[in-house]
Amino acid sequence: MKILLTNDDGINAEGLGNLYNLLSNFGETTIVAPEYNQSTKSHSISLNTPLRVKEVEKNKFALTGLPADCVNFAINSKIGKKAFDLVVSGINDGANIGDDINYSGTVAAAREGYLHGVSSIAISIANKKNPKYKDCCLAFEKILKKIYAIKLKSFFLNINYPNIGISEIKGIKMTKQGARAYGQSIVPKKDPRGNEYYWIGGSDLTYNAKPGTDIFAIRNKFISITPLITNYTDTKRLKLKIWWINYINTS
Repeated sequence: MKILLTNDDGINAEGLGNLYNLLSNFGETTIVAPEYNQSTKSHSISLNTPLRVKEVEKNKFALTGLPADCVNFAINSKIGKKAFDLVVSGINDGANIGDDINYSGTVAAAREGYLHGVSSIAISIANKKNPKYKDCCLAFEKILKKIYAIKLKSFFLNINYPNIGISEIKGIKMTKQGARAYGQSIVPKKDPRGNEYYWIGGSDLTYNAKPGTDIFAIRNKFISITPLITNYTDTKRLKLKIWWINYINTS
């Protein structure tokens, strides 16, 4: 099996290194990751900026681009001359639950892999302080073995691990995306020359931890696995087009 590993925290992130050590036991693993931290860059791609790549060591490449760039580049350049069977993005420092997935570079990298026809997984750990990478990897190893034991095909999964020891984990929950509200504050500051600049956010996050959601699972010491799709069509409201067509025809 040929595995592409990436992240949004950058080529030197500890979570990336831990995941590489694990995935190397499953197959030939190649890292293509951003040269620097590119968190919350979502699914941006570099259309107007040239990319440069540096081989840090064997099968480990640092790219000057964004997380989605890394996957696109790896698959479509000479690095990916032998097709990848799996794309894994992580381990992200901090959860990607609820509406986080809209902003997450970690999830976007996995989405990019899936858009290229490769089964993909985003994996995050729900705490930035003293993250338990080794416990997370032990859990992910079991999940990955199960995925291939049941011969799951064509998947795009978002996995979140609560930052606790593996012995404290209550189990695994298949979940749906929850809702997470972000602070709306704009914080003004001034530089030494007296020019004003701004920070977005700063307020506490709020959560809607309904049972069955990723947020509920993490709060209750379960590993959350959320199957995602790339088609954003609201199928329940497609019938609204009939109202619109009728309105046009009768006006």
